Amino acid sequence: MAVQIENGHIKADDTLKTESGKMKFEKPRFSGLILICEDNVMSQQLTCDLLQRAGIRTVVAENGKIGVDMVRERIQKKEKPFDLIFMDIMMPVMDGMEAASKIIELDTGTPLVVMTSNSTEEDMKKYRAHGIQDCLCKPFSTKELSRVLSKYLTPVSSSVVNQNEENQKIDKLQKKLRINFFKGNRTKYKEITEAIAANDIKLALRLAHSLKGSAGIIIKTGLQSAAAEIEALLKHGNISIPQDKMQRLETELTLVLEELRPMYDIIMAREVEPLNAEQVRSLFEKLEPMIENINPECVNILDDINAVPGGDELARQIEDYDFESAALTLDELKKKWV
Repeated sequence: MAVQIENGHIKADDTLKTESGKMKFEKPRFSGLILICEDNVMSQQLTCDLLQRAGIRTVVAENGKIGVDMVRERIQKKEKPFDLIFMDIMMPVMDGMEAASKIIELDTGTPLVVMTSNSTEEDMKKYRAHGIQDCLCKPFSTKELSRVLSKYLTPVSSSVVNQNEENQKIDKLQKKLRINFFKGNRTKYKEITEAIAANDIKLALRLAHSLKGSAGIIIKTGLQSAAAEIEALLKHGNISIPQDKMQRLETELTLVLEELRPMYDIIMAREVEPLNAEQVRSLFEKLEPMIENINPECVNILDDINAVPGGDELARQIEDYDFESAALTLDELKKKWV
């Protein structure tokens, strides 16, 4: 049974209509640990959230070099290899192609799945030549993600899920992603123009590619298309971008930012009443096992975490699914409160 996100909502391929009229579907659950090599924070958040809802633990590497180091570290510690590795192509420091080749040399046997918007047959031949077995085309649907998981992992259980409840979760995630888009892309046009002015094609290409991907995640097709145009020109080595193309990119980005600003302002203006010592200790008792088990439901108590004096960094780490850093930050906060 697979589901698909359509216009921000889950669409089930096969639904079961109950006597009460509510739509439900069967959702497989998996077990495993997946390494996600991805520098785009929004893509990290979306991928981690969908995987963790499917029962899978995740570890994030923000570039290929860190990903290779993580694989090598598990070998040195004689730990079980990652069950799957999801690999973005365009990353700083070390791109996905080089990282994939180096991981294959380590001979762990872990399947590599590329996450990219470039998935032509020619692209796939190139990926396979570097040892990459499969592809998730960005922005991917939950149906496509389920296909990949089922191909390489064995479901350990399944559950019947209420479609309305799943839609509410997707809506909440979409709002969070849109706020994060606003926070992370306010200066993106300036960054791209500065990279072009400095003749840094590699940086400009990566920035345009990232913007295209982020726009796709929040379903802003106009901006996604404008960024794709710039990316295509840069990919062919053209550093002299026509002014009308740059103007369209700026206009589309401005429209999206203006649309999202009221939502962001509401979040920033929200007054949070600080928790007292007893409330903080109770929150930490609830939060510690959630972080230890990499439980994505942590994001549902971010308001409480932000209400802890000094808890803003912990909230940011949890929001970014950086559970390793969050565990260390929580330990430091506990010294002050417990």
